Amino acid sequence: MKTNKSILAASLGFILVLTAEPISLSAQDTITLDFCYRMVEQNYPLAGQLDLLAGSNVLKVKNLNKNWLPTININGQVTYQSDVTKVEIELPAGFPPLQMPVLDKDWYKATLDVSQAIWDGNVTSYQKKLEEANLQVDQTSVRAELYKLKERVNQFYFSIILLNQNEALLISTRTQVEEKLNEVKAGIKYGAVLQSTADALEAEIIRIDQRLTETRMDRTGLFHMLSELLGVGIPESSYLILPNPSITGYSYQNMRLENEVFDLQRARLEVMRNMITTKWNPKFFAFGQAGIGRPALNMLSNDFEPFYIVGARLSWTPLNWNTNKNEKKILAIQSSLLLRQQESFDKNLKIQAEKDLSEILKNLEVMEKDREIISLRERISLAASSQLDNGVITSSEYVARLTEERQAKLNYEVHRIQFARAKLAYLYNQGKL
Repeated sequence: MKTNKSILAASLGFILVLTAEPISLSAQDTITLDFCYRMVEQNYPLAGQLDLLAGSNVLKVKNLNKNWLPTININGQVTYQSDVTKVEIELPAGFPPLQMPVLDKDWYKATLDVSQAIWDGNVTSYQKKLEEANLQVDQTSVRAELYKLKERVNQFYFSIILLNQNEALLISTRTQVEEKLNEVKAGIKYGAVLQSTADALEAEIIRIDQRLTETRMDRTGLFHMLSELLGVGIPESSYLILPNPSITGYSYQNMRLENEVFDLQRARLEVMRNMITTKWNPKFFAFGQAGIGRPALNMLSNDFEPFYIVGARLSWTPLNWNTNKNEKKILAIQSSLLLRQQESFDKNLKIQAEKDLSEILKNLEVMEKDREIISLRERISLAASSQLDNGVITSSEYVARLTEERQAKLNYEVHRIQFARAKLAYLYNQGKL
């Protein structure tokens, strides 16, 4: 692999010059791949979730902060009971009978209850930390999904460039055939060339026009799909520049947002583990109650009377039968599962990086052969043109030579585009775009 990397470094300078040869089309709008990336990140509906998630988090934290505000409840109660408390005292003979109050069986109570948390065992603090962890996981997950859209942009963008190159080659070939047809027509006029030769060339022009129509229709569809994906209209007159991504070093480095999501998910599990401890912590509250009732606090009074109660309360569950311990074990298992998933993701990414590097090297070598083939095909076509003029070959053979030359040039353009795509794939798959 080191040898291949040396070949890559040695050849890169020359090849990059070739990939940076845009056709001058000053009358058209110029579109870059970076522009498309920015548009899809800004306009794709998924991007709106980032602000929504942040807004939701702010409201959740505000609600959690209100845990420290007093809780106020207004309660009312009306009851009827089958019996009430009676006090019966028997006095010695000679004493007048003692009249004790008898309570009514219908009771009434209206109260205002206030409870204030003094210490909640750090529950609220860890709930806020958990909400922050949830926000980071959710937002990073959204960014990871937005990043994946770059691959879809690449698909449309490079397909349009390839169709543009194909159209340019078809137009160039059509011009050559048309020029030869004009020469042949002049020969027919003086009886030196058969009409069938001209007919064959005209048929080839019609076939090229047919291919041009197909190419332009396909390109129209791709422009529409790209515009819909970006959320901005891209005119078909736009010139798409073939990108020339720079790769400073061919060393593997996982910078994908999915990798960050795994880290954040495991950090969230750690917050949840600490939250479990707060279940065991005691909680302290102050409370007060004021109201009016019949009977009130004096159970022997049958009159409506106001009353109040103030105090403090302790809530603690010292024994939970190891449920907290088991919950922590469950979270530890979930963390291990996430770690295994992260390791699998990283390994697959390493494999893909080797594949991308191999694709870069392959296209470098293939493009070198393409240039040799093009040089030979151009010489063959030039010879075929002369042979047709001298009647050595037929027009069909001449057209075949031109087709072979055009195919050789198209192959070079395909490999040139694939070379740029392979470099982008190398950067994209590692999260470096």
